[in-house]
Amino acid sequence: MWSNRAYGPTGPSSILDSYAMVHDETDTTVAKQQPVLFQTTNLSNKISYNPATGDFSIPEKGIYIIHWWINARHSDKSDNSCESKALGIEFHQFWPNDVLIAHSFTHNKLTCCDTGTINGNAIFEALPGTSYRLINTSDVDIKLVPNDLYSGCVSITKIS
Repeated sequence: MWSNRAYGPTGPSSILDSYAMVHDETDTTVAKQQPVLFQTTNLSNKISYNPATGDFSIPEKGIYIIHWWINARHSDKSDNSCESKALGIEFHQFWPNDVLIAHSFTHNKLTCCDTGTINGNAIFEALPGTSYRLINTSDVDIKLVPNDLYSGCVSITKIS
């Protein structure tokens, strides 16, 4: 006899209704200790993004996941030898106070002519009204480098 009875425990149902995805297609330079500015908001619901400041604003308390990738090369014009450097990006809570959440970097050192991808992700707890930024923590300015079309992309999703 056929039955639609479910077996085993079931978890709470959740709807992923807070999210944002942004990307960039430029070859702009990001100075040391400055936020990476993405120019295009692909989609968002509840989480807002300000392309002028690089701030993601989280309106609801919860657990969130973020993933980012950025194609970059260092653009230190003061060093004629173009010394190889590892490039870094950090994810910070920016407001109401500065808190480091995650750090990512190129696994290889790059010269001014080399391009590398910086990938990162984190799971973090947010309170209502907090804002977050991705910051160039390299010890040199970085130049975004489009690969095919995008030079970088970020997605944030509320997971509980």
